[in-house]
Amino acid sequence: MKKILAVRDQQAKDILGLLKCVATGNGQFPLHEVHEQTMHAFAEHLFHTTVDMSEIEGTLDGAAEKVVEKDLRGEVLNMAGIIPFLEEEHEEERIETFATLATEFGFSRKFARELHGMCHNAVLELTLCQVRPLGLAMGMPLWKGMLKMGRSFMHLDGDKKLLARYEGFKDLDDGIFGKIMTDYYRDNHFALPGTVGSPFSNGLRIHDMHHVLAGYPTTPIGETCVLAFDSGMMKQDLGKAVIAYVAQFQVGLQFDKGLAAFKNEINPDTVIRAYERGGNCNVNYETYDFDFDSLLEEPLADIRERFNLDPEGAIVKGPDDLWCGDRGIVGMRQDPNKVEKKKTWLEKVLNGKNVVKD
Repeated sequence: MKKILAVRDQQAKDILGLLKCVATGNGQFPLHEVHEQTMHAFAEHLFHTTVDMSEIEGTLDGAAEKVVEKDLRGEVLNMAGIIPFLEEEHEEERIETFATLATEFGFSRKFARELHGMCHNAVLELTLCQVRPLGLAMGMPLWKGMLKMGRSFMHLDGDKKLLARYEGFKDLDDGIFGKIMTDYYRDNHFALPGTVGSPFSNGLRIHDMHHVLAGYPTTPIGETCVLAFDSGMMKQDLGKAVIAYVAQFQVGLQFDKGLAAFKNEINPDTVIRAYERGGNCNVNYETYDFDFDSLLEEPLADIRERFNLDPEGAIVKGPDDLWCGDRGIVGMRQDPNKVEKKKTWLEKVLNGKNVVKD
């Protein structure tokens, strides 16, 4: 479990004060509604308490004494890094306050420089933070995953045995993990794993299982929640990647060029709850050698119970909920919150790939 999930009592209030200070730009402006919602989400899902934020003093005074452990300081900074990207106004001022907090904690200003850069669409350094989680999502080192995807684009992939197994899952009882996986692919109009020329179903099959295990759709908030869940579950630090996804789907700063940018898609309570759920999971299945295939014929409810994976925090709660969400399939969503930008070369290359052909 991440250290921040064990914080309670006075230290919890102290940390909320530090986070409130970032949210207000060290007192330069009042607490915005979305930041107040976020503070309450932090209180409930990280610290298991309720607070009146008007009674929490937002100050950086004594920050180093309030949070002594280095690992905990890093986790507090990861939460603080979300805050500037919850609304478009005052991003720079909030990042400056974040930088001051990082300095108080004994960290360099590099993290803050990366956040400043993201405000201006300079995302290279934060993109590098995705290398390990992307490799884990593929179930293999990233270089091998990229080679596998490249073969798929040339239709040199495919696995008849794997495809036949997934076709067979369609006949299993509702509630079986493998059957729900086929529902996931159906709802998203994705080809089944093993299909020739299906780079994402074949390359990101493990990531798809993470969606289903945790109960998150392929919507902007669903993708953010999968990453937040994994961040809470893993020993590795995925904090910067979570910050970047919040920015992409809340204020439209595009970080992942393979996904569209949106505004106002992030519900802080849902995202922080995802982090809490991941932290409470008693099995770290975000590893290269975890055996997912042996689970596919088990009831999903049994797996979740064994893994201490609370179903209450899921967005997809049952067969009536679509794994693509309620606004259409990936790449074809016409949404008022979608930020219309000129398609990148990557988006053009990926357009139409992996979908079921009529």
